[in-house]
Amino acid sequence: MANRSLRMARENRGPYSRSDFVRLTLAEFPNLRAEFDEAEGLLHLQMHAFTRLMQHAKGSADWDTYRRGVRLAAELWSRPDEDLLNALNVSFLEHLDFDGPRGPEAWQRLTSELQHGWKAMKAYNDRVAAHAAPSRKAARRKHR
Repeated sequence: MANRSLRMARENRGPYSRSDFVRLTLAEFPNLRAEFDEAEGLLHLQMHAFTRLMQHAKGSADWDTYRRGVRLAAELWSRPDEDLLNALNVSFLEHLDFDGPRGPEAWQRLTSELQHGWKAMKAYNDRVAAHAAPSRKAARRKHR
């Protein structure tokens, strides 16, 4: 792609949209076409396919694929529209994990902006989980 497609996308200074995500991702990773076609119009499912590719690349130490995915994600993250930002948070960053033997290396390969986004998303999810969890007193009263 890849560099040419990203360069052309950067020249269009408006926010990136779902169609930009699909176009740029398939230019870089044509092997995702079948999954993208199957989930046509369903941004979050298409984003999950991209995330699975990234997780598989991490798991198999395919650092070239991972690097290309990070470069694409970072570009999209730089100026997404509202729907794409939501998908990048909920269906991409939230599902990247950095556990296991290759986790630290995968983390280091993220851009600082994506690391910041991942930390912010995790902090938000932790706050939501803490707020949603019943207090210990309420849980004890319920079981009486």
